Amino acid sequence: MSNKNVYEDREERRQQNLERHTVICPNCGNPTLDHMTECPKCKGRLKPAVYQPLSDERIKKIRIITYTIGAIITIGVFVWMIFFR
Repeated sequence: MSNKNVYEDREERRQQNLERHTVICPNCGNPTLDHMTECPKCKGRLKPAVYQPLSDERIKKIRIITYTIGAIITIGVFVWMIFFR
């Protein structure tokens, strides 16, 4: 088996996987992938098949929680360095 055949087989499998996830944009008719929220050609809105992007409110909540946890850890490290070093 030559390397050319291996690479051709790999590319063929890759194309088959892409075709399975391809949908037609309702705005312009060009093929796009099913997880996209915006068409790369016409910039029109698409409804993803499975993926749902996070809402702005949820992103804010996650950001507040992670910043709070990070601040607590940072303060804890500074206290540990001051008192237990």
